[in-house]
Amino acid sequence: MRPRVVGTRDHAPGAKQEPAGKLSSRYAKAIAHDTTARFTQPTAPRQPRKPFKLFSAQTLVHYSLHFAFPAVLALVFFPLMWQTAYLIMVATMLIDLDHLLAKPIFEPRRCSIGYHPLHSFYVLPVYVLLLLLPATQIVAVGILFHLLTDTVDCLWSFRHCHECYLNSRIYALRNWLRKPLSREGID
Repeated sequence: MRPRVVGTRDHAPGAKQEPAGKLSSRYAKAIAHDTTARFTQPTAPRQPRKPFKLFSAQTLVHYSLHFAFPAVLALVFFPLMWQTAYLIMVATMLIDLDHLLAKPIFEPRRCSIGYHPLHSFYVLPVYVLLLLLPATQIVAVGILFHLLTDTVDCLWSFRHCHECYLNSRIYALRNWLRKPLSREGID
């Protein structure tokens, strides 16, 4: 049997108790069941936030893409110096230092793409231009793959948190890009 949930009016000091079956003038429009049902209905418990799982599939994929897959990229694109290329690509993880500027520093449901300065849409063309310079190609591949990995992580998170998607900069960019392409803009 569920415990009875009571309102504060039932426990107010000096509150006038009404005899059973009689209603005062303030309840004249309501029937007896309406007023008592309001205080006996159990309240819905708040849904707790899902805790961050350290060993979830999403975390495993995310960190495998950050640390293991750059070895594949180094072997494919830079086979003669793959060890150096791998270390440089792993060193591009230093762009995550911009997470220190956010409050809180770590929020598992926050999409870093478009949120943090070095993960913003404004610096993306700079990273693409780095591909054109032979001296910075390895760094550019590492950073762009890092951003791709973070995008995959964001999309995975959005599957579980639609509100996170609606609050993300990716959603804002999508809407901004769709506006000129919509039929309303053509008509």
